[in-house]
Parts: sequence; structure tokens; C-alpha cells
Amino acid sequence: MAKKYEHRHREVYRNVRIDVKAHTSKELHDKVSKKKAEIDRGIIDGSMRLSEFGRRYLEATKLRTVSASWYRDLQYNLAAIVRGIGDRPMANIHLLDLQEYMNSISNMAESTIKKRYDLICQIFRYAYRNGASPVDYSENLVKPRGSAPVNGRSLTDRERAVLLGVLDGHRGELFCKIILYCGLRPSECQALQWSDVDLQRCTLTVSRALKPDGSIGPPKSSAGYRTVPIPQHLVPLFHEHRSGPFDPLFSHNPTWRRRMWENVQREMNLAMGCQIYRNRLVPPYPLADDFVMYNLRHTYCTDLEKAGVPINIASRLMGHSNISITSKIYTHASVEAMEIARELIDGKFIDGKSDGKESV
Repeated sequence: MAKKYEHRHREVYRNVRIDVKAHTSKELHDKVSKKKAEIDRGIIDGSMRLSEFGRRYLEATKLRTVSASWYRDLQYNLAAIVRGIGDRPMANIHLLDLQEYMNSISNMAESTIKKRYDLICQIFRYAYRNGASPVDYSENLVKPRGSAPVNGRSLTDRERAVLLGVLDGHRGELFCKIILYCGLRPSECQALQWSDVDLQRCTLTVSRALKPDGSIGPPKSSAGYRTVPIPQHLVPLFHEHRSGPFDPLFSHNPTWRRRMWENVQREMNLAMGCQIYRNRLVPPYPLADDFVMYNLRHTYCTDLEKAGVPINIASRLMGHSNISITSKIYTHASVEAMEIARELIDGKFIDGKSDGKESV
């Protein structure tokens, strides 16, 4: 008498009924995968466009295996890839098209390039196995190195003065000052709601962040969950904008932040003497090319250093997952910090000898 099968799987896949039996779970998995691949080969061909194939690939392989935020990130990168390559039939996309797209994003961050490279390889490897692409292009696609992560820098005294002048009454005043004086990441700042603001205790609670697709999710890491102090001089500005407890402080539209910051940069350039012609700025631009929004957060960290805040406390306020991240900023010794150190040493030691006073 034949041995009974211990495992069985039944489902309707692509409107085709599957009924598979096996002696082991591995055998069952292999049989189901093979059956689905056979069905896919029968309904997928090279005429399917990149956007549709990519969507089906994500639904089939990622939807139930990754987190919701990760899936949204995959969708975001797929949309960017489709825009860059063009929404063409899979059979009409060749290795040269993929390589030219990868080369076009070589100035982006290494992490972004890796995400898109991995997704392209996965999609076209899957396309080859399912008959939608004649060649597995993932084998020969070259990933560009990409730009090194930008650690940022602090604002110069002039930049800080011009920025604060431009922000006076500007629609981005509260947003930018929260980053400058509370150290939030821009994505954390844009996800704030009024229940996170305690003006009696002068504190701000960080528990969310805005994702690239406009959704709200957790902060960058578990260290991102934190409470930071609000400086007293900023409290009146919060009162001016106060709304209901569950209302957002700022628009969740990802383009709102970009357009607001572009306007701030434009106004700063004008305030610093940039010429204008037909409502357009005329080069050269007084504002440095590396003047980015993240510099405000970097400035907050260096301000903590100048104020003598211990690095372990600064690390918690910044929401860094590791104190070594904070140390990269704290060790950027400013001229002011060097002068303070020199004064302390000069007052304490004379010709390499102690002045005789006991330390406290």
C-alpha cells in the first residue's frame, strides 16, 4: 500500500486551481513554486510593461514577507526606476538601458543606489525565469559606487544671522527653528502633532517620522524615540501656531518641505547680495553649495558641545543609535572650542608645570 502524503496545498493562483501533495514540507514548497512558475510562464510575456511587471513582482514576492514601511519603500523605488528607464515592454528593455539608468543616479547616496540596484536585479532575474525577459541582466549589471554620505557641517556665524533674519515671519520659521534649537531630523519634525508638544514642561516628544512616500512611520531607529527640551525663547512661536492636540504641526506632503527650503535658500541668497534677473537668481550664488537643511541639526549638536553638554546626553538628545555617531560631530573642534581649550590650558599650566592649584 502506497504511503499517504503528509502535506497538501490548495489555492487558486492567477485564476488557476492548484492542488499539490507531498511527503515533506520542503517537497511541497518546491512543487508549489514549480507549479506557480509554470502558470506564470503561461500568462507573462515580454509585452508586459515594466510598471505592471514590477507591481506584480512586489505583490507576489514581497507583500507578505516584509514590513509595511519596507514595502512602501520598495514601491517608491520601483516608481523611481520606471520613471528613469521608461515604462516600456519588458522585452524592449536591454542591459544598456539598465546600465545607463544606474549611471544616471551615480551621484546619489550609496544606500539609495544599492536599493535600486538590488530591486532591478531582482525584477529582471524574476522576469527571465518567467519568460518576460530573454536574458538575466542581473548577472552583468554594474552598480556605481555612489557619493559618500554627507556628514554635514555647522552654520557659520553669518549664515546663522542671515537664516534667522529670513525666517522671521516665514512659513517655515517654526519648522526650521525646531531643527536648529531642538535637533530633530527633518522627517521627525514634519511628523509632529500638537499632542507631542508640552509647553508647560517645555518639552517635545519624538515618536514618528515622515517617510518618502508621505506615510507616517517610526523614527529612524529605536534611539529616535526621545523627549527633548524646547528653549524658552521658542515657546511664544509655538503658541502662535497652536492648534488641536491631534492636528499636525506641518503638512505631510513630502514636497512641502522641499519647496519651503528652496524658498529659504533663495531668500538667503538675495539677503547676501545675489543679483536677480526676471525673477531668477543670477550666479554666482553667495550661499555655499553645501548649505542644506541638515546643517541646522548639525549646528544643534555642535551648540551642545560648546555649551559643555556631555556627549552621552547629546547622543540621546540627537536620537543617535550609537554614541560614536555623535562623536564624529563632537570631534569637529571649532575655532571657538580650540580657543577655550587653549585658555584653560594656559591658565592651568605654566611652561609644562602645574600652577600648584588643586583641581576641583
